[in-house]
Amino acid sequence: MDYDSFRNWLELYGKAWTLRDPELLNDLFTEDAKYYEKPFSLPFDGMDSIKDYWRIVAQTQSDIRFEYKIFMVSETYGIAHWEASFVRKPNKELVKLDGIFVVNLNSENKCTLFREWWQSQKTDF
Repeated sequence: MDYDSFRNWLELYGKAWTLRDPELLNDLFTEDAKYYEKPFSLPFDGMDSIKDYWRIVAQTQSDIRFEYKIFMVSETYGIAHWEASFVRKPNKELVKLDGIFVVNLNSENKCTLFREWWQSQKTDF
């Protein structure tokens, strides 16, 4: 894993989220990846589970914005700070997120272990 491979992965992650396209996850995660959305919850375990979660995201969010800054990259993982916002359907609530990703990539630039920590702020229009 290097800076460019992590940056490319983050760009594709952002594209998958902003386009709300769970099929792009095939290029992001291995079949047996573990995806920790919150530090104390059980992970989404494997591609089918991760896609099920993202399908909910695709149905409940619109107007998604995502940006990131890479903090650090090692041979096995990268750490990035990210910010995002979206409109939650159907109540038109604006949600802002601020968080950290820790991402382990394999030699094919696919994630095997994904961990995130985030805080949200909600505002009604």
